[in-house]
Amino acid sequence: MLFCPACTCTCTPKPQARSKGSFPTPDRRGEIMPLLEKPEPVTVGDFVDGSDTMLWNPALTTKRWRTEVLRTFLVRVLSIRCGAGLLVFSFVLGTGRGETLLGALMNGGAIVLVLSGLLDALITAAGLASKHQHKPRRCRLERTPGEFFLRSRDFANLDQAAFRTAGLLADLTGELHDTSARDWFDPELPGRVHQIVWEALTRLLATDAARRHAARVATAGESDLAATIAAAIAEFDALLDDLVFHLQGCVTLAREWEAKLRRAELLDHTTAICAELEAVSIRPVVDIAAELPRSVFAFVTAARDLTGAGPFPWERSPAEPVR
Repeated sequence: MLFCPACTCTCTPKPQARSKGSFPTPDRRGEIMPLLEKPEPVTVGDFVDGSDTMLWNPALTTKRWRTEVLRTFLVRVLSIRCGAGLLVFSFVLGTGRGETLLGALMNGGAIVLVLSGLLDALITAAGLASKHQHKPRRCRLERTPGEFFLRSRDFANLDQAAFRTAGLLADLTGELHDTSARDWFDPELPGRVHQIVWEALTRLLATDAARRHAARVATAGESDLAATIAAAIAEFDALLDDLVFHLQGCVTLAREWEAKLRRAELLDHTTAICAELEAVSIRPVVDIAAELPRSVFAFVTAARDLTGAGPFPWERSPAEPVR
């Protein structure tokens, strides 16, 4: 799940522990993504090696996405299934067997093949953003990391701290896009955050070679060189932590405003409910019912006096016998 960090103080969300090899998975599986609209900035996808979180390239335009969807659809339409159906249909027409029982059966089979191929193409195109389990070849969209998206496993070769930071940046980006307080922000804020995080993560990936070189230098016993490159990497990581801190500030403010909005909504709803309860109050009928015992008492006491039935139990003294 895309984790929501719990604050340890009033200003800084705290990241949760994660295992190396995967970002937390955002809870977006129930969403139905329109076929021709490009994906949200942070989504979850199914890959050959399992489910994974994806941060989409902010430079991906709607036009480019629609081109990819159309390309995927056409590639699937031109599959063996559709081709076989068309060949069978052409054979029946070419041999003039369309009027025979065999020809009718072959035409029916050809139509089924073509329709199933079209349906398969439509389903594949609709799942382009989330279904990447294409065997034996690797999914076209992930062949070049960063062209369409970055996924958590792209950072698996970095050290644990860098991997956690990359995951947290993806979390914060998704939360700022999903927050119900978004309508109260600068409209450009989510897009700017997306762009900033994308640039930071692509540059983080570019440090992989430097980190591997640092390990080699340290192994070679070159302590002075190892210290130099370690200091450079530490400076990069410190700046990355600063970026996380700034975005955590944005998320914390968004959460606090969400809480204010929720309380205002609850207050309005509570006020409306109380007004409804007041409108259906039974106080008027209770007030009417309060007069009934006195009326009944007047009648029964009058009846008692006329019949000589004697006093009621509560009217007798403790020593008076019951009549």
